[in-house]
Amino acid sequence: MNDFSPSEDFAGFFFLAIDHGFTSIEDGGGPLVPFTMTVDSAGQKKLTRFAMEKLEDGVEAAKNSVASTGVIAMYAIAWDGFVTLEGRKWDAICVEAGEAQAEFGALFCQRYTTEKKGLLRRTRSVRVGNPALIGRPRSRLWVGSEL
Repeated sequence: MNDFSPSEDFAGFFFLAIDHGFTSIEDGGGPLVPFTMTVDSAGQKKLTRFAMEKLEDGVEAAKNSVASTGVIAMYAIAWDGFVTLEGRKWDAICVEAGEAQAEFGALFCQRYTTEKKGLLRRTRSVRVGNPALIGRPRSRLWVGSEL
């Protein structure tokens, strides 16, 4: 995965999705409702949430909603999941992101834990480390030739 060198615009976009996902659950408001963020060719951003009875159904609907239409330039799909890093299973905000002109996108996770904070002992999510690149899935927008 060392060959991953995103453009500044793409890096800013997927970090925006990671940050939005984490901020949504930071004050104990989790679990995260799966969402997509898209950017069209004119630079307009759109956010769509997929609230369903089962979280995994929302994740699947979010993933199925992104396809190459010629209109979307970048996408991000975010959900609350799990990742095993350093031999430990962590709660994580997962974000798959891709661009129309790139065959492969990126799958990032932001690990977090929950802690009790303050006098009222409210639960709060706390980031652990930096977002980690854990995969390079094919971009859902890629329409290049299949060889």
